[in-house]
Amino acid sequence: MLRSNFFKFFKYKKNSSHEIVQYNSNKHFSLQDQIQTEIIEIDQKILENSKALVEAQVVKLRSTFSRSNNFLEQIGKNVYKTKLEDSINWHQKQLKELYLRRRELVINLEKLKGIFWLNRIKRLLKIILIGFFIFLILFIFLSGFMIVIYLMPLIILLSFLGYFVSQKR
Repeated sequence: MLRSNFFKFFKYKKNSSHEIVQYNSNKHFSLQDQIQTEIIEIDQKILENSKALVEAQVVKLRSTFSRSNNFLEQIGKNVYKTKLEDSINWHQKQLKELYLRRRELVINLEKLKGIFWLNRIKRLLKIILIGFFIFLILFIFLSGFMIVIYLMPLIILLSFLGYFVSQKR
């Protein structure tokens, strides 16, 4: 009797319900749409901050190359430069924060779509491929440099022979 009760616990129970179950995925899509709109808003903020940062750096460049011999202008220029540096640092900090927030949102969106690991593998393969090409280019450059060093005695010998042949004529 104990055995029969024990095995009833693991028995497969057939579902006798024949109702149509409808899956509502609107919540899932609305979350994706919400994340996508946040990404677009962050892209716009990044664009605005980038423009403001470029403008601040152009003003800094212009003020660096401006010529002024007046003492008051020099003092004003020093105060102006400190405020300009603060502005540039603030814009850079904001850009870093926006890029980090955008990255988090993109990762969340990829997880919702189910392509997170596929994209992560693609990024890893890109990094490996770029590293391989950099290694190959360095290898070709260094091997060419070593070939030139090893052929240096032959090049010197041929140049001496050319010099002696031209001297005999």
